[in-house]
Amino acid sequence: MTHLIKSTALVVLSLVGSALSVAAQAQWLSMHDDATVTTYTERSELIRMDKFVNVAEMLDYKRRMRNEEGHVFRSVVIKAQYNCTDNRVRIYTVELFDERMAQGEVVHTQKVYGPWKAINPRSVEQELKNFACTGKK
Repeated sequence: MTHLIKSTALVVLSLVGSALSVAAQAQWLSMHDDATVTTYTERSELIRMDKFVNVAEMLDYKRRMRNEEGHVFRSVVIKAQYNCTDNRVRIYTVELFDERMAQGEVVHTQKVYGPWKAINPRSVEQELKNFACTGKK
């Protein structure tokens, strides 16, 4: 019985370690860089469903930022959905992190479920949408 408990504990610890290792190895692809922020998309998070693509994107700021509610953060992970045929986007989750590259503590999480909005054709968001919908940078 003791051997069974030890074996089960080792399997559980191994699975937890594997899950943490996978989370720490996100496949962030740099899409845009300027003096203020680097914008990334997470390749393994692209989930295609017909004309829609669910994505995870990250804004990695070069200095600490503060939002309207007073939360201080260094990076933001945005979960969004693109409509590939209608060139629109809607955001459904925003997470603020206290360290760069979505590391450290989550300072604030907001479930948005925002309305669809048009994408400016000459924007970083258009580059992100094009990559999400075609897989090409």
